[in-house]
Amino acid sequence: MNLRYPSISIVLIVLISLTGSGCVTQSPQEAAEGVVTDFLTAVNEGDYNTAFNLYRGKDFLATASIRMSFSNKGMDPGNIQQIEIRSLEISDNVAVVTADCSVSSQATPGITNVVPVYFRVQNSEIGWIITRVSFNSPLTLEDVETLDLELESTPVDLIVDNAAMVSAFAFIMLGSGLYLDRKDKAKKKEDSRTINVSGAVPIQKEVIAKYMRFVPPQQFTVGKYHNIEVWVKNFTQHPYENFAVKAKFANSMEVKKINLFFDTIAPGETAKRTWTINPKLSGWVPIEGPTVVFEYMGTKYICVMDPLWLQVQ
Repeated sequence: MNLRYPSISIVLIVLISLTGSGCVTQSPQEAAEGVVTDFLTAVNEGDYNTAFNLYRGKDFLATASIRMSFSNKGMDPGNIQQIEIRSLEISDNVAVVTADCSVSSQATPGITNVVPVYFRVQNSEIGWIITRVSFNSPLTLEDVETLDLELESTPVDLIVDNAAMVSAFAFIMLGSGLYLDRKDKAKKKEDSRTINVSGAVPIQKEVIAKYMRFVPPQQFTVGKYHNIEVWVKNFTQHPYENFAVKAKFANSMEVKKINLFFDTIAPGETAKRTWTINPKLSGWVPIEGPTVVFEYMGTKYICVMDPLWLQVQ
């Protein structure tokens, strides 16, 4: 399917949809192939909302994660020149599909690379829907658990999650592979700076959790200053702009700087900022609502993470 003329592609999709509403019925193979093609077409046209509506699963928890994942593979809007379904295997109401995407090279104009994308799709009461996407290896029909598909959740659900208590040991485990003794060399921002969240689009915490780590020390002692390191890794091919983190601290904790400004995080860069905290009381103390705000390819995003629980001795 050539995508050189996207408007023609849209017209064809509409005509096919209208035809399907009458006497002509698509076969399961055609329907499974069609939802994959529609998904990739929406990605290529930058219509990530439509792509997200064709998907249910855990690979992409928000429209921004679709955008970042495909951009990281060089598939920015308009870069996919052709979609070819290489293989399709179907069993009952589940199918696996391999699609080869001819992608224009950003580094070398005129060069096209073939990028395979692997899908698992499922038929349900809401029609054929994508439940799994992989860039690494083909998917199979073995040991597949069908999903109880429901209608799309409201945007409020992107923020309202079950904020489960996480023990201090879990955060120590997360930070065990990091250099806890590395000095913070980039903490010279003015205290007067504020974080602007106006116009930000909510994004689920699971998306940000792939790129961020909060690393507290192994022990918190009353009356002493301790550092909590905040690490961010940019795995995409585009920079994070105006990246900042803030949180709500209990009155029993003295904090030198609440707002952490990372500013620009280049592709492939790992950045770190530090909260310096002096606890005044012993016991379990939360850092509530760690909030991440950043801009990616012209859109501002916001994410509210689970609270951090610290055991002060």
